[in-house]
Amino acid sequence: MKNVLKQDLNFLQYPLWFQVSHGHAPLVWNHPEGYTYRAAYRAPDQLDMLFLMYLLMRAQQENYKPRLEFSRYEILKGCGCPINPQYLKRLEDSLKRWLNVSLEYENCFFDGVRFLSAGFRLIENYRLREKDKRIEIRLSEPWLQQIQQSLYFKYLDFSYYKALRRPVSRRLFELLTTQFKSQSQWRLPLVELGHHLTLYSRRKINAEGLEERVIFPSDVLTALKSALQELNQLSSNAELLREMGMDPREIYGVTFEVQSHRKMIELNRVSLTHLFDALTYSPEPEKPEHAFAEPLLQELLSYLKRSSRPLQELVTQSYQSYGFEYVKWNIFYANRNGAKNYANYLKLCLQHNWAQEFREEYERMFASNEESLDSRKISALIKVAEQADYLTLQDGQKFKIKRVFPNGALEITNRNYKMDFVLSPAQAYACRFERDLPQTEPRRRGRPRKNS
Repeated sequence: MKNVLKQDLNFLQYPLWFQVSHGHAPLVWNHPEGYTYRAAYRAPDQLDMLFLMYLLMRAQQENYKPRLEFSRYEILKGCGCPINPQYLKRLEDSLKRWLNVSLEYENCFFDGVRFLSAGFRLIENYRLREKDKRIEIRLSEPWLQQIQQSLYFKYLDFSYYKALRRPVSRRLFELLTTQFKSQSQWRLPLVELGHHLTLYSRRKINAEGLEERVIFPSDVLTALKSALQELNQLSSNAELLREMGMDPREIYGVTFEVQSHRKMIELNRVSLTHLFDALTYSPEPEKPEHAFAEPLLQELLSYLKRSSRPLQELVTQSYQSYGFEYVKWNIFYANRNGAKNYANYLKLCLQHNWAQEFREEYERMFASNEESLDSRKISALIKVAEQADYLTLQDGQKFKIKRVFPNGALEITNRNYKMDFVLSPAQAYACRFERDLPQTEPRRRGRPRKNS
């Protein structure tokens, strides 16, 4: 089972844990955007966050089950920690830390209509059984429900996160995951970045002779350079990334530029296209003989961007193992991302379910419609769609039509979104179609239109 977990981006943008220098006393931490963090015991640090992410991942693997039971060795092994008395004691202390954490957010959670305020605990209770030393944990149900139903989320690779060793690298990764979700640049004051990173502040006597704590831009820059060095080294380690099963589209490098006399910084996401071939290479599979007569399988094969015997075998085997919906969404995801190594990229998509986040984004954008269309309506829909260039949804959003599938489904795109979408025939039938280029040839079924 692939080690991924879903996380609401609010729980990444605002810190759940703090650098070691903040971890030895009760803490109240405020952010001007309306976030308040309270730790009545000791503030969690990067090791505590690793334990919490592991617990969250396991809960999600069991359909967001709040009640969990583990051996202590199981948790330590899953987090890559040594199994010794020191770490066994540290795990118990970590659960005590999380038990005493509470979060308050003001107008941060979007429900599709408005922004809502909310407060959370993370762990409701835990118990170490004396008989067998197993740990019973109950995670907060409202917290799990917020993540499960989130409209503003990202899937994280736990193995990648665990591979980052520096605390500042992990915190920077959390921030970049949030900021690079919808943009490739992030510009902010260095002192503000230091506050986001929860870096250590220094004592300073102000003009009134009072002591205050400040973060110096030079300290932020020093910490940032070491964090970016680790992030970029890990993002270029093709062998390790291949072992993790990382989607190459989720891997990037980061550059930075200091501006305005070292007080502003701009971080830039850099696509590592050269890694695509290295991460998607695999030997040519064997070619057993199979028939492709099943209707649902035939539909899946019609979605393929390219047609070959190895691809047909791959889709057939995956369909038999995972089912129609799983394979369909991963084909759609590979179609929009796969370039030169389409076959190998699709194979990895099917193996690791890289379409999971894409599918949830789609389901958030478009309400499901189970209404079925008769053959007459589907034929009419295909005829109109092949002649049109755009369609307009019921909410007024306009999308360009990229592809018309034989069953009447449409692949559409809008540059305001980083992804393409696929409408079912029933969803497409309810839209308004527009023609922008009257002289253009009709769109071929199942193929993207070539730009003139």
